[in-house]
Amino acid sequence: MARPEKERPQTLDEAVAQLKRDPSHPVRARVDNLDVELRALATAEAGKPRKLGSRMAALGPWRGESPDEILRFLREARAAGGSAEPPKV
Repeated sequence: MARPEKERPQTLDEAVAQLKRDPSHPVRARVDNLDVELRALATAEAGKPRKLGSRMAALGPWRGESPDEILRFLREARAAGGSAEPPKV
């Protein structure tokens, strides 16, 4: 939901504080004569490998990848810290 101009943060500190309260929504601020937008980036928790489901979701919809391509992706995920060995073909 857009905020009226008069309710927008006037400093970067105010904008960051607002973003911390609700990191799912970008924050627009007017600082001096500059319009800025801050948004939080989704990052994996430090030190924790992403789960297979998250990795597969990051690929997007299935587009007819071959079994070899899928197994290659699973092996790469395993090498990056996944939890199970993919089947050998």
